[in-house]
Amino acid sequence: MFDRMFEKDEITLEECLNRQFSLVRASKKQILQELNDIVVFRSNFKEFARYCKKSHVPLIVVSAGLDFIIEHFLQLNNCLSLVKVCAAKTSFTQNGIKLVFPTLSDVASENIKDDAVRQYRRLNRDVIYIGDGLADCAAAKIADRSFAIEGSRLAKLCAKQGAQCRTMKDFQEIIAIIRKINAV
Repeated sequence: MFDRMFEKDEITLEECLNRQFSLVRASKKQILQELNDIVVFRSNFKEFARYCKKSHVPLIVVSAGLDFIIEHFLQLNNCLSLVKVCAAKTSFTQNGIKLVFPTLSDVASENIKDDAVRQYRRLNRDVIYIGDGLADCAAAKIADRSFAIEGSRLAKLCAKQGAQCRTMKDFQEIIAIIRKINAV
C-alpha cells in the first residue's frame, strides 16, 4: 500500500519507509538473525570497494535501508572501512522502528539518493550511480553514468522511460569503467 503511494508521488520516500517500519515489532537482533542467511552481496562488490579505496575514488552506499543492517553486512564482508554509508538513523520505539533521514542539502533533491549525486556533482566530480529500485530513479537520471542491476525495478523503469541507464550484473564491469575514466 505505502509503496503504491510512493510510486504515485502521494508520499515521499521518507514517509513511505517510516510508515512501513512503524509496523515492525522485532528487535535489532531478531532482524539481523532473520537476514543473516538470506543477504548476499552482489558479485565482486568487495573487489570493487577495495579498488575504489586504492584508487582514491569515493564509494558511498546511499540507502533508504536500515543503517544497522547495512553496517552489519558491510562489516561481515570486511567492507565497512572501505565505504561511507549514508542512510537513515534507526531507533526502536514502542511504535515500531523510527527512521531519521539525513537533511537534504539541495532543495531540488527528491531524496537522499539524488541529494548525494547533486552534492558530488557540485564538487565537479564524475558521478557513477548504481541502483536497483524505484527510489534510485531520480539519482540515476542526474548522474554522469548510471547503472541498474540487471532485471531490477530500476532497469525496467529506465527502459520504459528511455532514461540513459546501462544494466550491470557484476561490479567488475564498474571497475573497468572507472579504469577507463582514470586513464583519460
